[in-house]
Amino acid sequence: MPGRFALTATPETVARCFGLQRIDDFPPRPAILPTQPIMVVLGGREERAEAFADGPAAQLVRWGLIPGWFKASGRLPAMFNAPAETAAGNPAFRGAMRHRRCLVPATAFYRRTGGKSRTEPLSRFTLEDLPVFAMAGLMEPYMAADGSEIDTAAILTAHALASDVGQVDRLPVIVRPADFGRWLDCRGNGPGDVADLLRPLAAADFTVETIS
Repeated sequence: MPGRFALTATPETVARCFGLQRIDDFPPRPAILPTQPIMVVLGGREERAEAFADGPAAQLVRWGLIPGWFKASGRLPAMFNAPAETAAGNPAFRGAMRHRRCLVPATAFYRRTGGKSRTEPLSRFTLEDLPVFAMAGLMEPYMAADGSEIDTAAILTAHALASDVGQVDRLPVIVRPADFGRWLDCRGNGPGDVADLLRPLAAADFTVETIS
């Protein structure tokens, strides 16, 4: 599963690709890792004060979803990926799948290809037709015991196509621009209405570059 991705496009490019009316400035980020802040795009229909603006909106969240019901102390869960096949029924992701679907802008993601061993080469996946693409995400607000609140998110992944299993086992779910509205409209579209968007692209759809 992808444990690293990049967002190196300019803020202006990201705003244009996702139809954002405003966006805060940010530097290029060639290596984004779990637990770091990531940008997500929301549809503006969540029950949140900042979501009443017209059109989609961007905000920063922690990459690593913490279920709202999680109460244990100590180390927080590291749910940075969510299996698309079971997310709608999994207690950790069920609420977010119904009410808080989001998009995660990226210019590349990284996977080890050819096997799961850390000795396998790390490869960089990009999409030639989408220099900035959208990974399907789920957002979940978490209230800590001290009363502080943090917004968290996970990236949905799906089993690779049978023809690609020898190269990679899972890939992030990519949402095409034509489907942004349907994916983000959580009030109008339940999990069953967007289930067809949870299929992976073929590995051949990506440009894959070995970097180590």
